[in-house]
Amino acid sequence: MARHISYLQRDGVARAGQEPDLFGPGGAPADGQLFAERCEDDRHHFRFIVSPEDGVQMDDLKGFAVDLMAQAERDLGTRLDWVGVDHWNTDQPHVHVLVRGRGDDGKDLVISKDYISRGLRARAEELVTLELGPRNELEIHSSLEREVQAERWTGLDRTLQRSADENAGLVDLRPMEHDRLDPQVRSLLIGRAQHLEKMELAKSEGPTLWSLKPGLEEQLRSLSIRGDIIKTMHLAMRGRNERALGDYAIHDQPTEPIIGRLADRGLH
Repeated sequence: MARHISYLQRDGVARAGQEPDLFGPGGAPADGQLFAERCEDDRHHFRFIVSPEDGVQMDDLKGFAVDLMAQAERDLGTRLDWVGVDHWNTDQPHVHVLVRGRGDDGKDLVISKDYISRGLRARAEELVTLELGPRNELEIHSSLEREVQAERWTGLDRTLQRSADENAGLVDLRPMEHDRLDPQVRSLLIGRAQHLEKMELAKSEGPTLWSLKPGLEEQLRSLSIRGDIIKTMHLAMRGRNERALGDYAIHDQPTEPIIGRLADRGLH
């Protein structure tokens, strides 16, 4: 936990490019080391990434996270021991939230899967709508267009996965009679499925038919983290033009010792 918090607080991820501040309930500054110590004997803990689609337009992403967790406390009927940090180093500003696995009664905190997958998202949507107002159709379509070639888990992927789960593993995007799916959304879903196919995360099973690779969500989230690592590397090497870009590589599992000079640490 301490290493994960240190990674989340690395340089270059805050709005102004510096090291971000860890915060907790009420937005008060939080001590990551003390939080990690409190978690030591917990059976489990929760990690959330809250990423509003229009986060870049929000004036106070930290305040949004504080309000969201306060609402979660009301929904769950317990005070929560949590810390959060907002990141601005990607095209999608987001907040990482870590929650202890104990309620205010000292017992293991149990959160239903439905609340984790749907309830918390619905609460977040309500808060964003209160701040920015309802999105019009053009804004929604523009947001979905950006997701077609994104190397991360997206709303389009969620729709594709749900379709596969409901249709024996197949994503069927053929126009059907009495189909209520918006033609523009269908076109974007097809574009996303084609992009996943190029990434070898989906396989064509016929015209506008695809099967999705098992573990799609986990792999796309890993790609997002990989992109985060690359950005950290670029920041560390800024102004160091000692080697050609082609000489750099990411080693997931090196089989031989890597000899070189340490430029920076992404995980302390």
